[in-house]
Amino acid sequence: MRSKFQYKGNISFWTPCRVIFSTVILTLLIVCGSCTIHFAASLFLKPVSVFPTSIPWIKSESECKHSNRTWQDDKCWDYEHGITF
Repeated sequence: MRSKFQYKGNISFWTPCRVIFSTVILTLLIVCGSCTIHFAASLFLKPVSVFPTSIPWIKSESECKHSNRTWQDDKCWDYEHGITF
């Protein structure tokens, strides 16, 4: 007597439906994994260089200081911008 868990004859495990399902799952794992790695790398590998930027729409010293920027040479400067801004 055979158990219901025994292999029965020539029935193939890799049916077209299982191949497609496995391919989709593997593709999703690769894409999600690469997105996770990219995100984690962007958190730890921040740009070291800082490029001061003049903010042209801020015209007064009080507005500039209120936005935590630096007023110099009658311009409002922001020293927090990196190269990827």
